[in-house]
Amino acid sequence: MRSQANRLTGAPEIVVSPARSPARFFTRIAQNFSILTVPTIVTAVTLIIAWQWREQPFPLFDGVLSPANSPDLHPSNWLSWGHAAVPVVFLITNLVNRRFGEDYAIAHVFVSSAFAAAVTLAVMAGYVSLTPPYVHAPPLRVASSFFAALVLGQLAGVYVFDRTRGVAWWNAPAYGALTSSFVAMPLFYCVAYFGTGWDWVNHLSIDLGLKALASFALLIPYFLLRRIVPPRPGLGGF
Repeated sequence: MRSQANRLTGAPEIVVSPARSPARFFTRIAQNFSILTVPTIVTAVTLIIAWQWREQPFPLFDGVLSPANSPDLHPSNWLSWGHAAVPVVFLITNLVNRRFGEDYAIAHVFVSSAFAAAVTLAVMAGYVSLTPPYVHAPPLRVASSFFAALVLGQLAGVYVFDRTRGVAWWNAPAYGALTSSFVAMPLFYCVAYFGTGWDWVNHLSIDLGLKALASFALLIPYFLLRRIVPPRPGLGGF
């Protein structure tokens, strides 16, 4: 027996699907963006803090990764609290992935990175003032390579996180954060500093060590936030 749609079209056994309502389509887009609003703002704030702290020395490795009686070799001469703040971005991406899954985590990476890049460009152009006068804006090569590496590192971390959900709660956040660090940092240093000497190789190794330690340290807030950020049904409960 033909449906009403078949009778109207005159084509037997062909069902004409009703057209999607544009209002419903745009409502769903708005809902998806609203889901990403909070993590995007938190990510942007984290990157702004890292920007503000990028000339504040990070002295915890002094005398550990360098001779105690050789201050000229201390990592704090270039390693800053801004470097230490970057892994928080990976924590936020892991939490988005935990709660909403891989697709939303990928969208979060692009939306938050685009927003943060727009703010950074506004600061570098002088339209927005976020930094004290003594903090100098980095060269365009350094800034652009950092954001590109950060995006690629987060995407790699999203992929690993989504495929290491398992019995142990720490598997996905640890592997995801470590993957993000070990993809983003080598890309950043190679693109930003290749051809400027070889000090950057030493800086890369020390910064990777810092990022690895931070990845494990940030398992503590991840564990504390697990009940506040539960995964949606179908994501395995991890």
